[in-house]
Amino acid sequence: MNHHVRPEIEKWNRHIQKVCGHFEADFKGTGQLFIGDVESYLLGKTEVAFIRSNADKIIRYADQPDRVSQRFCFLILQWSGRMMIKYQDQTLQLNEGDIVLLDPEQDISMYPIGLFSHLSIHLSRDKLFEQGIHQEYFGKLNTQNMSGFMLRNLLSNMSVENIRLWYANQDGEAFEDAIIPLIKPTIHYPESAHQNQLKLKIERFIIEHLSHPNLAPKMVAEQIGISLRHLYRLFEDQQSVHAYIQQKRLEKIAFELKDYKNKHLSITEIAGRWGFPDSSHFCKIFKKYYQVTPKKYRDDSLKQASIK
Repeated sequence: MNHHVRPEIEKWNRHIQKVCGHFEADFKGTGQLFIGDVESYLLGKTEVAFIRSNADKIIRYADQPDRVSQRFCFLILQWSGRMMIKYQDQTLQLNEGDIVLLDPEQDISMYPIGLFSHLSIHLSRDKLFEQGIHQEYFGKLNTQNMSGFMLRNLLSNMSVENIRLWYANQDGEAFEDAIIPLIKPTIHYPESAHQNQLKLKIERFIIEHLSHPNLAPKMVAEQIGISLRHLYRLFEDQQSVHAYIQQKRLEKIAFELKDYKNKHLSITEIAGRWGFPDSSHFCKIFKKYYQVTPKKYRDDSLKQASIK
């Protein structure tokens, strides 16, 4: 770390150390404004911290005894921004919505890419270990299952406003007791299943962003945190990633063309909504995929629906 620390960074280091233990931030942005915010709350005995910063790196060394040593583990939601974490010989790429479980008894090195915000929950180390969640399972959690989906949604809905509005002493330890059982099913799948889970994550990202005008392989790779070559390789056994995006968009359009509630919308308007601004190009692709023109597809579908 740089021993000539700017006063605002030194102040933030002191603040983060009171909440999360002995982390130190470094920021080399000459002439740039350093951003560092920490807000912490106590839900029963569970500490929850909202952290935001544009530090270049934030590091904790395992040999630093402090208030979290042997007591807590960090469950972190990457709320916004991107980050690389080096932990237990792993290099973890965190994008918005990713969740990671870290043990402060290990070295933790964080390298944010610009401004980020975290939700950090300090879970009882003893409770985790009692549930069979040991260090070999720590790292980035695989949330592509029902438990992971529920965990991510629960954390995503945490906010300062919600805590102030809803939390009461009667809630006790309910928050921590609800989270820990959801973590175990999200631990790393066997390596043989990893690529399938990654592809599933990519497919879900694509489906959730079909209406985005810039949805393309490059955007997908950047948001997932993999190289473009890796993305292409994941799809090489069947259709290409470009063909997958196109297929899912056509399916959305076909669904809307069949919906009587959309009768007042033009085909061009519906196609434009799902990433086909050129109506002539869209008609050719649609006909190639469905073997009929969009107009005939709509007319036949609505006619069949009226008979039923």
